[in-house]
Amino acid sequence: MDLSEAQRNWDDLGQNDPLWAICTENHRHGNQWDPEEFFATGRSAVASAMADLAGVGISVPGDGRALDFGCGFGRLTLALADHVHHVVGIDIAPSMIAGAEEHNTVGERVEYVVNAEDDLATLDDASFDLVLSIIVLQHMENLYKAAYLREFLRVLRPGGAVYVTIPSHPDLTTPLGIGFAVLPNRALNLYRKLRFGYKGLMELHGMRREEVEAVVRSAGGDVTNVRPDDSVGPAWHTFRYVITKA
Repeated sequence: MDLSEAQRNWDDLGQNDPLWAICTENHRHGNQWDPEEFFATGRSAVASAMADLAGVGISVPGDGRALDFGCGFGRLTLALADHVHHVVGIDIAPSMIAGAEEHNTVGERVEYVVNAEDDLATLDDASFDLVLSIIVLQHMENLYKAAYLREFLRVLRPGGAVYVTIPSHPDLTTPLGIGFAVLPNRALNLYRKLRFGYKGLMELHGMRREEVEAVVRSAGGDVTNVRPDDSVGPAWHTFRYVITKA
């Protein structure tokens, strides 16, 4: 799926069931998320990320800038504003950005941008102390993952950190993991349309840990810390990466 198709899919999801599209708990399908509960999950996720960073000796300055890549409705963007002075949220879907702007409670300290390119050309070099992307890169093919990882390092300031989650490969001890391993996304997309009733689709693509680390090294970065992560669910082996400039 190329980025133009991904934009159409995510824009449809943003119009029809945006909060579930971001946090896909089955019982929340059909606009069953309470917005207060939804945004509370963002505060919890960002607090956990900040604790992870502190645990490896990285401190994000309170007067600094953060980038929330794949911001959706601003779930993590608003939470980041509790920790830094200015946050930029970027998303591929205009409908998601419109919803994020509607729910903005911190005014000009948050800026939202639509971006459907395979780069972050609108952002300056070395302009962010933190780049955060949680449960986002899994939805794109690996050539786009690699392109964005390189861009994350380009816009990162020295001393800053990239904090990302990326699934590696399906867990073949689970029935769903076997399904992801043996069925092409074309077949899975048909199931997704029938199961959830939306035109918008959420593909899942894994990228092996060694591939992620090779891309980071080639872009002048260093994987400072990596650990298993469960954010994509039990059907995938997923890792959380803390990346710095080498």
